[in-house]
Parts: sequence; C-alpha cells; structure tokens
Amino acid sequence: MRNKRNGPLSYAPAFAALLGISFSLLAYSSGHSLLISVMISVLTVSSWIFFGTSDPTEGWGTEFIFVIIVTAAVSLSLNLRMSCEPAVPSTIRSEGKVLLNRAWGRRRALLISTSYGKMAAYMHRSSAPAEGSGVRVRAALFDFRRADAGGGFDEYLFWRSKGAVKRMIPLELEVTSPPAGIHKWRNFLETKIEDGLPDLMSGYMLALTLGIRDKKLTERHREAGTVHLLAVSGFHVGILAAMAGLFLKRGKIKILTISVLIWSYLALAGFPPGGIRAGIMLQVYLLGLFLGKPSRPFNSVSVAGIIMLICDPWTFHDIGWRLSMLAALSVCASVGIARQNWAGALLGSAAVWFVTAPVIASAFGEVPVVGLMINIAAIPLFTVIFPLVFISSLPAFFGLPLSHEIASMCEYLLESWDILSGKLVELMPLSVVSTLPLAAFASFIFFASALYASGATLKKIPLPALMFSLLVLLFA
Repeated sequence: MRNKRNGPLSYAPAFAALLGISFSLLAYSSGHSLLISVMISVLTVSSWIFFGTSDPTEGWGTEFIFVIIVTAAVSLSLNLRMSCEPAVPSTIRSEGKVLLNRAWGRRRALLISTSYGKMAAYMHRSSAPAEGSGVRVRAALFDFRRADAGGGFDEYLFWRSKGAVKRMIPLELEVTSPPAGIHKWRNFLETKIEDGLPDLMSGYMLALTLGIRDKKLTERHREAGTVHLLAVSGFHVGILAAMAGLFLKRGKIKILTISVLIWSYLALAGFPPGGIRAGIMLQVYLLGLFLGKPSRPFNSVSVAGIIMLICDPWTFHDIGWRLSMLAALSVCASVGIARQNWAGALLGSAAVWFVTAPVIASAFGEVPVVGLMINIAAIPLFTVIFPLVFISSLPAFFGLPLSHEIASMCEYLLESWDILSGKLVELMPLSVVSTLPLAAFASFIFFASALYASGATLKKIPLPALMFSLLVLLFA
C-alpha cells in the first residue's frame, strides 16, 4: 500500500536531493553564479517535496530541513570544486602510468596519470604504450577545445569527466615498466579473446568482460538502437549477481560474496560509469539486506548517483553517466508502476527509449525508431545470450576438446540475431533527431514516473511534471 502522506521523504529522499544537486550543477555550468546555483538546488528540492507530499506527518519538518541542508551543502561543495581550475605549467617532466588506452579514429586516446594530475594524449597506435604501463614523459600542455555555440563535441567536458586536466603532446615518452596488476590481466584477456574466439563472440566478450567495444559491432548495435547492451551497466551487473545467487546459499556470506564478485568484475571492466552506478546501487541494496532494512531500488539508484558526483563532480558531464542514471531511474520507476511482471518489463523498455532518446540524439545526431521494438525482445533475450557466450568461451580459453565446435555453435546464434536485427532495421529505417517536442515529451515522461516512484498521488503528478520539464528545457 502506497504511503500518501510523506511522499518523497518516505519513498525516495535521495532522488529529491539528486534532483536539486543536478539542477545546481546544470545552472552553474550554464554560467549562473555560485549563489544562484545553490539557491536553485534549494528551490528545486523544496518544490519536489512539497508537490509530492499530500499530508505531512509528525516529524516531516525535521526531515525536510535535513534534506534541504544536505542538498545545499553538497551543491555548494561540488560547484566550488568544479570552479577551481588546476594550475599547471606549460611543459612538464614526470613519471606516470597509462590509465586508459582506447581507439580514437585512426589514433589512440590515452589517459596518463602524472605528478601534475591526469593528462589526455592522442598518439599513433604503433607508439601508444599499453594500458597499465609505467612511463616517463616530457610533454607540452594545452587547453582542451570547447564546443562552439551551435553545439558539437566538447573536448573539455569529455576529458574533464574522465579526470583529465589538460591535453598533452608528448615530446619524449619512455616506457619504464610493463602493465601490472589488474591492467596485466586486462591485456592478457584481451589478447586471449581476440585470438581464440570468432568475430562476434570476440566482440561480445570484450564488451562483456573488459568494457572494450569492437567498432563494427558497436556500429551494428547503434543502427539497431541496442548499443547500450555493449556498455557494462546494471544489466550486466544484474546478470552476474543473479547467476552468483543461484549457486550461493542464503545468508550474510552470500551478500558478502556477491559484493566481492561484483566489484572484482567492475575492476576488470575498467570501472565504467554505468557499472559503478549499478555496483553502488546493488551495494546499497545488499547493505540494506545485511542490516535487515532493504532500500527501494529507485532510492538506491539515486544514492549511487550522489555518491559518484561527490567522488568527482565532473562525472555530471559524462554522457555515459547521464544515460545510465536516466535509464536506471526510468526502469525502477516503470517497474514500480506496472509491478514486476511482463507489463512492467515492456513499460520499462519503452520508457528507457523515450527518456534517453533526446540525450542520444543530441550526442550522436539521431536515434533509430526500430530500437523501441527491438529492445523489447533484446533485453530478455540477452539475459540468456550473455551467459551463454561466456560459458561457450571457456573451453577455448582452457584449450579443452570441442572448443571450436562449441564456439561455432554460439557464433551461429549470434549471427542469427545479427541478421534478424539487421532485417528489422531495413524494414524500419526511420530515425528521430533532437527536437524540442521530443525533449519536452521525454522530460514529462521521466518526471511523471519519478513523481509516482517518489510516492506522489496521481492527482499531484501532472502539474509538477510539466513544471520540471519546462525547467529542463530552460537550462538545456
């Protein structure tokens, strides 16, 4: 039975705080002053709680003031941290470590830790050190490029969200040590997967285990509107947790084992934003089970988002974090509306498509409409396909008999899905671009479902959902 009295403070106080913090960060990045940005966070969270609460109960005022103070304090702290640009010289000489090595067109993009902070660099693939390598570097530093008034790729926000403070051009670069620790295992598994498995299996295993996306496979999924399946997120973390739960007995040992397993997996995958969000959310839920007080999924996702922003406020500008949070919150809210059955799954798939479509279209130009249909089948289907791909890969890893035959059968299954999704794309080659009506509709759907998940009654949902949608469009 729904609590109609305390609303957001009973159901999802963390979402109210996350909403206020997000609008504050959005306002500050749009050029508003620090004071105005903090005031916006207070007004946002206050409005959300007032609109969603039907009849305050005793103690409501104390809870309300606490949430307001926490939201304002966190907003102020995050905006102050983002306003402090690091002072670094124009040239540096330092020892460091390659934290990231990814394809960037015909080159490789590197994130290198130095004594002056993390630096981004672009290098030819033949001269780029392996991820995890120790390096000694002398380099010239430059500011990142900003997007023009018409939009486009913003190099500054992209790399700041990854932790980089400057772009460097290496004048001298020497590898001082080979990859070690988790990086050594990542490189070893990447080579093993690429050399020992067929093309599609290799692409899926790289994405599933290491968070590395194959360019061709990514393009196919982007055309089908299912590229999110290749990003390590709550979907993958949920599958792993569910599989682990099948083989473990109930009790606190099970909770601790799943926790260790999930964070080990995320470390291997390179701690992607979507995976971290899912890991924190699951950890909050497991902690609640451990203490005998399980948290609501919608509130747990919000807690995870706040924790990630506190760790690094620039995460707010990471499109992966935004898509991950929007998708997870939409799924939790939709399942809560339709309950945990097939209707909830269908509603969740549709809600995720509509809510994330404007963000994806703004970043990549367009969103395929066929993704709305394909995801209804793809999400439940890949809960079976991913474990099957993983299990079918094990014989090849260990050189067991019939490994080639097993991998070939799995490859045939993946090819069948590839052909089917490709045919559906051909039958419905329509796409939507970023428009004001699409953004307005997506915002209204998101806030309406979030209000319901926050305990608001149906009569109190339309007006605040409309108001907050207009507020998003104002800052967008």
